Amino acid sequence: MSARAPPVRSDFPTTTPRTGMNQELLTHIRADQLDGSIFDASCHAVTIGPVTVEFRTSAEPPSATAELYISRQLVGGCTVNAAHPSGKCGGSVGKLKAEVDLTLDVPGGKLDYKLTVCAPIIGGTSKSGTLSL
Repeated sequence: MSARAPPVRSDFPTTTPRTGMNQELLTHIRADQLDGSIFDASCHAVTIGPVTVEFRTSAEPPSATAELYISRQLVGGCTVNAAHPSGKCGGSVGKLKAEVDLTLDVPGGKLDYKLTVCAPIIGGTSKSGTLSL
């Protein structure tokens, strides 16, 4: 008497022979759901020592968000857009202080920023720049 394998149920997800990974975990989501607007946003980062400001800019609608980190700790954030084209955020960790100023130029399609960092004894420094939306 030979043992027979149990029948394979068609509602079980299948796996790939090479990787053994499940191919159909998200069958309820169509593969063609991406919208062209996903390319309207971009991310940038500017760092001075232990201070980093991360920017997310979007051309449509024109806007930008900044998050300010000191030693990987979030200390501030702000968003600028056509209705509120300028903003400022800052904070400190220990005796290290930082601030970022943002100005959104909607007609020019750009974001101007100025990051200022101050540390005890050694003083302060700034870095300015412009990002395209």
